Amino acid sequence: MRLLHTEITPLINDFLSIDLRRQQFLQSPFHSQPSFHAHPELELVFIIEGYGTRIIGNKVEPFESGDMVFIGSNVPHIWLSDEAFYKKNTTLSSKVVVTYFNPKIFEELFNSVKEFSGIRDVIRQASKGIKIFGETRNVIAEKLIALSSKSGFEKIEGLLQIMHIISTSQHKSFIVNKEIESPQSQYSDRLIDVIKFIKDNLQNQLSLKQVAAIACMTEQSFCRFFRSRTKKSFSQYLSDQRISHACNLLIQTDKSVSEISDLCGYRSSSHFCKVFKDQVGQSPYQYKKSAIRSKNKFP
Repeated sequence: MRLLHTEITPLINDFLSIDLRRQQFLQSPFHSQPSFHAHPELELVFIIEGYGTRIIGNKVEPFESGDMVFIGSNVPHIWLSDEAFYKKNTTLSSKVVVTYFNPKIFEELFNSVKEFSGIRDVIRQASKGIKIFGETRNVIAEKLIALSSKSGFEKIEGLLQIMHIISTSQHKSFIVNKEIESPQSQYSDRLIDVIKFIKDNLQNQLSLKQVAAIACMTEQSFCRFFRSRTKKSFSQYLSDQRISHACNLLIQTDKSVSEISDLCGYRSSSHFCKVFKDQVGQSPYQYKKSAIRSKNKFP
């Protein structure tokens, strides 16, 4: 089985995600089909409904409703629903909470504050894959489901609570007896290379030909590949990223609309203003005013 080496942070545009998914069969929304993969983000998976086989490193085990597993950075893994879930007219469905977080964000905190030593240790141990069960699983499951609809500080605080619970619990076991090493037969995720290129070059005029070349594909093949992975066309994704970047610049800087238009890759500020209003519902000027009012109201 070929290993796909990918990243999650560029795909979700955030360092933390707690996602409640309802699917016919288990599948990452970032992959066009279930794939054996690894990423630097840590991952906590709780199966609410569903059954099948999970592979973590070279360990192949069945899973069922209630299965909860915490895996470390760059640990190869895949959850495969039973064949019955793939049948066309099946009434079966899967429900899962998947948490991703980038350990680099918390690295300095975990390494410098002694109260986080337990969490630091459990993150290191997660390279063996950790199965969580019993009352610990029940407590964490309840928190995960609640956190999937939260945002901001509540989500971060909840994650730290969950990591503390895992670190102090006796209701856990290692899935393998030694740290999992990535197999040699791996290939890089071309989508990540494309997304990073887009984000680094939003101020430039980007063409389909350019990004297809980065992915080592023909333009036609790249369009199919990109849409299957992101559920958007390349032009839609590029426009979304440019407007998102513009929103950040309007809030965080004192640059003029004309300057921001240039920094986001628009040839004319009038076209930028039209696209911005179509997507955001306000002109750049109105958006900046609203942000300033909110900032003054909640300093």
